[in-house]
Amino acid sequence: MSYWNDLLPRHEALKNMTPGQLKATEQATESCVSVLAYGISGIGHLLACTASNDDTGLNPGAVTDIGWLLESLGNLVANLSDTSAAATLHLSEVKPGA
Repeated sequence: MSYWNDLLPRHEALKNMTPGQLKATEQATESCVSVLAYGISGIGHLLACTASNDDTGLNPGAVTDIGWLLESLGNLVANLSDTSAAATLHLSEVKPGA
């Protein structure tokens, strides 16, 4: 089961968004996907260089990508925490039987 999907807008929600909201969603998702992809690639490069016993040098770009990945994951954790707190608050405001 993937809990990540519960945090993303469903297709129906996207259909109801304004053009500005759609553009913001598009830009945010593209940015996050790019950072995550480059960061994961950077971790792979780091592992490969480590495993090669100094036969190859560590690419500074890979280290930078890993840094951006870690920053993005840190922000994701903070956002997940905020989303959880907001969901808890809204659930506490729901009337029983509603």
